[in-house]
Amino acid sequence: MVLALSNTLAAQNQQAKEKIESARIGFITERLGLTPDQAERFWPLYNEYRQRNQDASRSYQQFKAGLDPDGPSEEESRRLVELELALKQQRLDLEKEYSKRMLDVISTQQVASLREAERDFRGILLRRLQQARQQQLRQQRLNNRDQIRDRIRDNARD
Repeated sequence: MVLALSNTLAAQNQQAKEKIESARIGFITERLGLTPDQAERFWPLYNEYRQRNQDASRSYQQFKAGLDPDGPSEEESRRLVELELALKQQRLDLEKEYSKRMLDVISTQQVASLREAERDFRGILLRRLQQARQQQLRQQRLNNRDQIRDRIRDNARD
């Protein structure tokens, strides 16, 4: 039972990720006005850029996750600051490298619009996630209210 539930949740999570990725592709493609030829050449390059960016973040996140939950030591704090600065530099270097590579595929104006499109997509996604969470909380409150009302009704019958 637990394994089946775990598999179901993993499948739903994967479906949600695929849906978000599909929306990202559609949003950025439309926002940049990519032609079919540009899109065919742009998306593998962009996905490579995103993957390398995520890979760069991994060591920072792993170190941060391993910190003492009661607060990092002075040495850990120093190392965290160093890693954060190194990550920022690595991300800047990646952005420079891939911006140059993207200029072989899309126009300068499209490269400039890409950063704004990414920010806008993240904002839309965050707002939708917040709205979904608020809806979920409202539904939980309604369910709790209904359960309390049912208990009171059941107790009144007894």
